[in-house]
Amino acid sequence: MGLQNVRDYQVFAVSVEVVGHICGALDEKILPFCDGIMSHLLTDLSSGVMHPSVTPLIFSCFGDIGIAIGKHFEKYLPYVMPMNQVASEIFAAMDTANEAMMNYSNQLKRGIFDACSGILQGLKNSRSELMLPYAGHLLQIIKLVVGEKTREESVSKAAVAAMGDLAHALGPNVKILFKDRAFYVDFLRECLDSDDYKMKEIATWTQRM
Repeated sequence: MGLQNVRDYQVFAVSVEVVGHICGALDEKILPFCDGIMSHLLTDLSSGVMHPSVTPLIFSCFGDIGIAIGKHFEKYLPYVMPMNQVASEIFAAMDTANEAMMNYSNQLKRGIFDACSGILQGLKNSRSELMLPYAGHLLQIIKLVVGEKTREESVSKAAVAAMGDLAHALGPNVKILFKDRAFYVDFLRECLDSDDYKMKEIATWTQRM
């Protein structure tokens, strides 16, 4: 099975991406296989032998699974969200003066935001309150990224999308979270003023939440 082939990182990476595509195609029909898939992915993340380049793909895959199975992702939250937090600490400590490290950092950020967005989208119609304990940390990650002097546009898109998904999922609860976090106002304005149509579209949607 590709998800067990951690040492051949190219095969492993393709396997993770395939799982994400399958989730998109099957939606809740993937549910009977999720315990096995999640067990492999979580074990691989913490194994210490996995090639770092696969880490962002796994986080994105968590998002794909979250969208596919919706409220059933609840039992995985206590395992996935702490790993999200650890990953954010890793990119925060990276030396982004190194181009290769900067590229990896950007991939990791996108993966983290993809995971959060997917999980939030999956939970928003039923169990969105489950994300409340993790919402503050997600905003801290976004704030950290927003404060960077150089930021890749794709990371900004992923960050503003995650912010919108958070607001959409949590509804009125989000007002308390955003209180005293003025950074999001400037960030939204920056995205709304972007020349990139997709960025502006996402930011406009986020602003309405």
